[in-house]
Amino acid sequence: MSAQLPMALRWAYAALACADPVQDADLIFVLAGRETRKVYGLKLFAEGRAPQILLSVARFEIRRFVKLDFPVPLDLLPIASPIPPPQRHFFVSFEGNTCQVEHIPARGLGTRGEIQALGQWLEARPRIRSALLVTGGVHLRRVRMCCRKLLAPGLAWRLVAAPEEVRAREVLAEAAKIPLYRLVLGLAPRPAGHE
Repeated sequence: MSAQLPMALRWAYAALACADPVQDADLIFVLAGRETRKVYGLKLFAEGRAPQILLSVARFEIRRFVKLDFPVPLDLLPIASPIPPPQRHFFVSFEGNTCQVEHIPARGLGTRGEIQALGQWLEARPRIRSALLVTGGVHLRRVRMCCRKLLAPGLAWRLVAAPEEVRAREVLAEAAKIPLYRLVLGLAPRPAGHE
């Protein structure tokens, strides 16, 4: 949603918001962050775009999580309360009428850590061969960089932008993160299966 941005930043937003067309997949993965991402991911799930959805839930989302329209009611607060706040990060998956919650270890560089955790989660589920990854448009370039480096090459993934309002400071902050991620990802080891 770049219409509200100053003209000088619309080109930067367009370079960052590199979305793929929505296609059916084995899994929908929604990155942590704004509630609009979860709402959009759940909409795609309800439309039957994938038989399973995996939501990445960071500590600041836990209280609002119960308000979302899930296939199975879930309150994360009792599960999260014994865990120290800086370590509260979960993967929540829904498939049919089943729900699973998995605590994810805290990692540096949030997006990189989320994609790395997704890669490890997928290693234990080889039947998943394709995934739609949902995040905000401004976030897509950095997520794409992480996926190329951190996900196994056999996974067919597509990046989908949830409808979100974007502010100028978000575009500037995201553009500043790209060189840091290039450096950090350049030093990261590749997962099994990469040449």
